[in-house]
Amino acid sequence: MDGFFEKLIKTLELLSPEILLVLGFFICIAFILIAFRYFGAFGLVCYSVLAVTIANMQVLKLGIFSYIQEPIALGTVVFTTLFTTSDLITEHYGSDLAKKTIYLTFLMQIFVILSMLFVIAHPEPGNYKSSVQLAIETLFTPSLRLLIASLIAFVISQHIDISIFAALKKRHGKNLLWLRGNASTLVSGLFDTFIFSVLAWIVFAPTALAPTTVLIGFIGVSQVLRVFISILSTPLLYISYRLKPYDL
Repeated sequence: MDGFFEKLIKTLELLSPEILLVLGFFICIAFILIAFRYFGAFGLVCYSVLAVTIANMQVLKLGIFSYIQEPIALGTVVFTTLFTTSDLITEHYGSDLAKKTIYLTFLMQIFVILSMLFVIAHPEPGNYKSSVQLAIETLFTPSLRLLIASLIAFVISQHIDISIFAALKKRHGKNLLWLRGNASTLVSGLFDTFIFSVLAWIVFAPTALAPTTVLIGFIGVSQVLRVFISILSTPLLYISYRLKPYDL
C-alpha cells in the first residue's frame, strides 16, 4: 500500500506530455464541479485559494511538449482555471464575492509563505539537511522578485476578469455566457502573463532578458495555452446551471 503512488507515477510517466496536460486539466474541471455542486460558493472560494498554492509549486517545473519548442511552466493549467472559477462566482454569486475571493487568496498565500519559512528555519537533528528539508526549501523558499511579480499580476488580472465578466453580464443578462466567459478570461489572462513576465524577467530581474525572449518565450507560448484552456472550459459555465446547489 505504501508504494501505491510511486507505482501510479511510474504508470503516468508512460503517457505523453500532452495527455498528462489534458488529464490534469480535466482533474481541475472535475474538482471545480464537485466543489460547486456540494459546497456552492464556499467550494469555489476554497478551490481558488488552494489552486494558487498548487500552481505556485507546479510552476517550478517546466514541461516540454512535442509541438512547442519553448518549455511551458506546468502551473499554467491550474492557474488558468482560477479565471473560470472567478467567472462562476461572478455569474452565480456576484462580483462582490468574487473580489473578496481575490483578497482572501492573496492573504492565504502570504500565510502559506510565512508559516513555511518558520518550518524551514526549524533545526533538524544532526548536522545535515534531510531530503525532506531540501524539498521543502525548494518548494517554499520564495524568490522575492517572482513573489511580488506574481501577486501584483494576480490581483490586477483577477479584477480585470471580474470587471469584464460583470459588465458583459449586465449588458446581456444570462445570454451570451460563452462570450463573457472567454472574453474576460482571455483579456485578463493576457494582462496576467504580460505583467508577471515584464516584472519578473525585465523590471525586477538582476539581468533583464531580451524583450523578444519574454514576448515570445514566456508571454506568447503561455497565452496560446490559455486560449485552449479557456475554450475547453466554456461548457463548464453552462453545466454549472444544472449543478447549482440552491440550498446553500
